[in-house]
Amino acid sequence: MSQSAASIRKSQPSFPRWFLGHLTANPIIIILVVLGTAVVIFTRLLIPVILGQAIDIAIIDKDNLFSSDEQFSLLGEFVLMLFVLGVFRLLIGVVTTIVNDWLSWTAQRRIREEFFDSMQNKPLKFHDSVRTGELMALATNDLGQVGGMISPGLSMMSNVFISIIFSAFLIIEVLNSIELLIISIPFFIAYIWTIQSYNRKMAPISYTFMRKWGAIATAVQDNITGAEVVRAFAEESYEREKFMKYVVDFRDTWYRQQILQARYFPTLVLFAAIGFSVLAGSYLIIVLDRLTIGGLIAYNGLLISLLVPTYVISFAVTIFNAGLAGARRIHAMEVREEGEESELEKKEFPSHLPGVIRFENISFKYPTSKKPVLDDISFTVAPGQTIAIVGPTGSGKSSLTNLLLRLYDFDGRIIIEGTDITEYSLESLRKSFGRIEQDIYLFPRSIRENIAFGVRDASQADIEHAARLAQAHDFILKFPKGYDTYVGEGGSQLSGGQRQRIALARTFLTDPKILILDDSTSSVDSETEEKIVKAIDALSQGRTMFITTHRLSSIRQADCVLVIKGGKIVAKGHHSKLIYTSPDYRRIFGKNVDLPPLQVEKASGITPIGGS
Repeated sequence: MSQSAASIRKSQPSFPRWFLGHLTANPIIIILVVLGTAVVIFTRLLIPVILGQAIDIAIIDKDNLFSSDEQFSLLGEFVLMLFVLGVFRLLIGVVTTIVNDWLSWTAQRRIREEFFDSMQNKPLKFHDSVRTGELMALATNDLGQVGGMISPGLSMMSNVFISIIFSAFLIIEVLNSIELLIISIPFFIAYIWTIQSYNRKMAPISYTFMRKWGAIATAVQDNITGAEVVRAFAEESYEREKFMKYVVDFRDTWYRQQILQARYFPTLVLFAAIGFSVLAGSYLIIVLDRLTIGGLIAYNGLLISLLVPTYVISFAVTIFNAGLAGARRIHAMEVREEGEESELEKKEFPSHLPGVIRFENISFKYPTSKKPVLDDISFTVAPGQTIAIVGPTGSGKSSLTNLLLRLYDFDGRIIIEGTDITEYSLESLRKSFGRIEQDIYLFPRSIRENIAFGVRDASQADIEHAARLAQAHDFILKFPKGYDTYVGEGGSQLSGGQRQRIALARTFLTDPKILILDDSTSSVDSETEEKIVKAIDALSQGRTMFITTHRLSSIRQADCVLVIKGGKIVAKGHHSKLIYTSPDYRRIFGKNVDLPPLQVEKASGITPIGGS
């Protein structure tokens, strides 16, 4: 049933394609950001050039071309030009920042939506192997770092390199000094090399930093989820020590990052360039007469204008690499396991009570299992029958019912009404089943929202009707807020029996065609069990039902009992026959029930209801 590994790899985009696809989804916005950034940088670099010309023309006037009044007038024009240029740069900068922030937000939104959809579409074997805290860290911290990488990270990174290009252009075209350009080239090369070296060293540290942040988030999530167990065993000190090991490990990585930032050399190269330019410029002015004082001031102004971007670049490289590491981790998680297949060409599950259900040569093992959990199982279920599945712990009872909903891939076929279940759309297939497990999960919402989870447009009358059928309506009304009562995390504000009856009501409301009850009365008292059994009896009318249980009262009512041991069906039939003929079946009740004498089943055997 599963795709081959080769086809999975082929269908998944590489990281560069994936990331650039999200980044360039709005090309017009990117062009606007690039143009806006270029304009802001160019206008900033024009300021020292204009200042140098003002000094040469309006202040020094070496050729005595202007009178004092004309010099003051020219100086005023230069000041006005600088003011207008500053206002223009401010406006363009504000607009560019807003557009860049919007680009960052939209990219984050797309990645977040894709990540959520990807996690929703992953099969259960993926979620069985991934820790919830790690996914939470990816969806929050890592995604936030991706946004920071785009804004302001990318604009900061590009600032330096665009500034170098524009500075070289202004040196040649405006200052008209090839000598200064030649002097600058070695420093610019050293400057860029130090930045690239810093970036290369920072990348692995940033990835480790993000990974260890995920480990802290996972530790916190595990401790909160298991808070009751931790307190019950008085192991708070142990959990605190374990958590602090993650924190110290995270701190050590942070120290490595800070030490690398402290050894950041581009500013040293830039100061050396400024100092050398003063000496070289002075020589060009005094000895060779190839440069003016205003030109030297403009040139040094261009170098000095790189100081702020140079200081910022260390921070920019850090957040850029953090964002890149976060994006890589998100992409790696998305492609870690193939999603459940597209449903575009799938059939809809029948709206009526489905016909015969056939399990044909079913074998299944979990990724971490050495042996198959189910091994070549075959049987047939007639419409409307109740099938009880019994066996020792770990024999594969729950796994067998999981396969009905295609929660895992398996070998063999399950055929419902003549159609392989892989040919039905997953949504229509799963919505036709109602499943109630021993460990009920309720969302931290109101009782009304939990009951209506599968039918979001259900009316209050429908919700109350389902609650009555589930024997839940009376206890719900005893709460001060009734159906608006908040159930707590996982339903912690309700008792076990109340949670199970809420789950029954939720199942009633979906009106399933097939019911799966996974030991749903194992942890309740006899009075609550009686109420739940009444609710189940009402729910099971006219439906095919699978029960995994050790409750003799439930097993007796089943049309057929499957006894599973070691992943195989070792006996099947009605309770009244198996209690006489199957040692494995009798062993389940041997300590609690007076058993009749064991009979040896003859060759003709007992033909179970719905036998294969």
